[in-house]
Amino acid sequence: MKKIIVSFLVACSVAGTVCGQEHKDVDAVVGRFQQYFNADQTDSLYTMMSGRIQQLMPLEKTKAMMQQLHGQMGDFNSYKYSSTEGKMTYYKVAFKNVNAILIASLDENKKMDVFRFTPDKTDENKKAEAGATEISMTREGAVIHGTLTMPETKGKVPVVLLIAGSGPTDRDGNSTLGITAASYRLLADSLRNAGIACVRYDKRGIGESTAASKSEEDMSFDDMVNDASGFVAMLNKDERFSGVIVAGHSEGSLVGMIAAGKGRAKKYISISGIAAPADKVLKVQLASFPADVRKNADVIMDSLKKGYSVTNIHADLMMLFRPSIQPYMRSWLKYDPQSAIKKLKIPVMLVQGDNDVQVATANAQQLKKALPAAKLVIFKDMTHALKDAAHDYEKNLATYKNADLSLTPGLASAIISFIKK
Repeated sequence: MKKIIVSFLVACSVAGTVCGQEHKDVDAVVGRFQQYFNADQTDSLYTMMSGRIQQLMPLEKTKAMMQQLHGQMGDFNSYKYSSTEGKMTYYKVAFKNVNAILIASLDENKKMDVFRFTPDKTDENKKAEAGATEISMTREGAVIHGTLTMPETKGKVPVVLLIAGSGPTDRDGNSTLGITAASYRLLADSLRNAGIACVRYDKRGIGESTAASKSEEDMSFDDMVNDASGFVAMLNKDERFSGVIVAGHSEGSLVGMIAAGKGRAKKYISISGIAAPADKVLKVQLASFPADVRKNADVIMDSLKKGYSVTNIHADLMMLFRPSIQPYMRSWLKYDPQSAIKKLKIPVMLVQGDNDVQVATANAQQLKKALPAAKLVIFKDMTHALKDAAHDYEKNLATYKNADLSLTPGLASAIISFIKK
């Protein structure tokens, strides 16, 4: 569970609204970032950040985050200007271990105010994928890009809308945080081989949907729900499909749960979904903090749930409850997965791994209790990456990085059986 929140914070920690500038100014900053990043000179790198970012990310936290990024991605080898869209400048960048898209913008003092990486999903680095074509959905002027895999079966076929988990997770199930398991891509291929179509997409701000990103102040959990609902509506109108099945993984479980209820989905599948509302999850994660910090967090979350903004924020909580992220938090905190699943009047399947270090099996059991009619399937050795491992922490984490490792035996067949029943 902790990794989910950390992923979200890393993805959102340096988003903001700034004025546009010539990309040559950004080029110079990117060059200096490359130099300081590769030399582990975080003190120098920190001086390049805007005052707003320094307030959100104190030096020690910046050092920890850069150390994590360097360990996962390796040296920053090269960068190439790609485009400028509105306030943001885009670069194709190559690290030792991964290619990525850099989104950058500067404040009026030419300091970094937006500087984040998302997976690079360009044609030249995509592996050939049988039956795959590009698909997109436009909502409120923003284009969300994805992949449709179609089986060779003639006539109408069911289609699964597969919704990604938290943080910078792309349509394949990979992430610039070091995740290269390609779990969603493998699942889509299994579905295709069984005569079932699948649509998976890059969320706003991720991969090819980078241009659809919003400023942090304008971000909303409801945007993710409405984007998923938009895909459901679009696929329901497509004559190639006999019906839409929504499947959400991790954070995508709640997104899909709500979208399935809003749309005309035929069935819903929760994979490694969380059962508790966000405030309860956060309270557990903050349990080791001092009593005064926890008390402040409780007051903040209660206020946000009631729709209020908060200004009295303990310094240790500023990263989590910074003013710019509060609109997103308010939209997220209002949802309770157990209440949401009770509202579904369609067949529901709950899939959980008993070797998942991020989402405990108790979550699936609680969702089952909330909706007794749901089908619950638990796989003894399945990790959060949807692959089997020994019950050892290091071997568990290794499944996040191995695209050649097959999905948990029986996972795809259980999902296929539920869809075709």
